[in-house]
Amino acid sequence: MFLIKSAPDRQFVKHMNKAAQIIFCCLLTTAGVFAQDVPEWSPSEISKKLKANPTAVILDVRTPEEFAEDHLARAINIDVNSPDFEKQSAKLDKKKPVYVYCLGGVRSKKAAGILKRNGYQAVSMSGGIKAWKSAGLPVTKGN
Repeated sequence: MFLIKSAPDRQFVKHMNKAAQIIFCCLLTTAGVFAQDVPEWSPSEISKKLKANPTAVILDVRTPEEFAEDHLARAINIDVNSPDFEKQSAKLDKKKPVYVYCLGGVRSKKAAGILKRNGYQAVSMSGGIKAWKSAGLPVTKGN
């Protein structure tokens, strides 16, 4: 245990405590997006669903540069880390299921949480496009 002897030291600790509280609140808020019950399906499950429902929305939430390299056929690209993700995704049809993917599954889970919070039937693809390709499923090159 240590003793805080001077007033400047006490001020410093007081400010650090306040900073820690703010960081904790931010983490809780962010966790709320992920904590929602977001379904996560394998690439093969999503492939079957897409064949059964050809009007379903396929959402690629990677950067436009990643999307240009390769993506799923019929995919729409909206970068989850862009400042206007919610505005752009609001244009999607809420009556259709939205299958969300990224490179490895982290960004798609974040995006699916945001979409669910906004009333969409969102499902995140586990493993992302890496898992899709590993399963031998087809991708499209270019835009």
